[in-house]
Amino acid sequence: GGELPYDRLILSPGIDFMMDSMPGMARPGAADKVLHAWKAGPQTLALRRQLEAMPDGGVYALSIPLAPYRCPPGPYERACMVASYFKVAKPRSKVVVFDANDDITSKKGLFMKAWDEHYKGLIEYRPKHKVVDVDAATNTLKFDFNDDFKAGVANVIPNMRAGDIAVKTGLATANARWCEVDFLTFESKAQKNIHVLGDSIQVAPAMPKSGHMANQHGKTCAAAVVSLLQGKEPPALPIYANTCYSFVTARDVVHVASVHRYDAEKKTMLTVPGSGGLSSAASELEGQYAMAWARNIWADTLA
Repeated sequence: GGELPYDRLILSPGIDFMMDSMPGMARPGAADKVLHAWKAGPQTLALRRQLEAMPDGGVYALSIPLAPYRCPPGPYERACMVASYFKVAKPRSKVVVFDANDDITSKKGLFMKAWDEHYKGLIEYRPKHKVVDVDAATNTLKFDFNDDFKAGVANVIPNMRAGDIAVKTGLATANARWCEVDFLTFESKAQKNIHVLGDSIQVAPAMPKSGHMANQHGKTCAAAVVSLLQGKEPPALPIYANTCYSFVTARDVVHVASVHRYDAEKKTMLTVPGSGGLSSAASELEGQYAMAWARNIWADTLA
């Protein structure tokens, strides 16, 4: 038929890493040696090879940026997985976690319990350690207020921001890092008719940057855009959920869940009181749930 009343663009810019905050990472070869491995693919495989090549007795150092960053519990899960490998293959090695945050940002009690039960002496956690530079030649981490640390393998997760396309087009209006949106429609507050989804947005209170949450953003946005294209008001009360599973051993898993509802007065998403929650304990059964969740979310998102 005729022309649509709106031309609308739905954009999911993802995230980019703020490598310029660490001058040493701009030196030739540095980014190939000190990896973030925060996007699945060649870097995650390369990090595995580094860990396999590290002598028994070496130290793996993992640095965590200030929140917000993609997948809040992810670094602590990685510490568990590396420690699980060391426990079997390199029992004299250890994991040292340098966290720029004041404390563990997600599932604190569950991760601390796992570290105590399974990895005592294998994982050392140091909060309030913000990495400001890296000497890739020596795998040395440099901090704002703490002594330098030389590692066998250095795994530095940098600060993050919305992807380049969002920053260069002026959509990243929150500290030039994140895109502010109307949570009823996910329309950019900087540019009408552009809708922004996923990790790149300035999140609502207690809203994680997770794959499950991005999936929910997409569905809310799609329903809103269909209404707008028809000249109707978007749905007035979006509600969506989040679930995040973390492996603490090769088999045992924990989860965190939450439900978020639009608040018309505050014009943001707020968690529903009494909703969601945490695992009571890690279990193999939750591991089965985790894999079922993964298959479902992949099918739903990528179909």
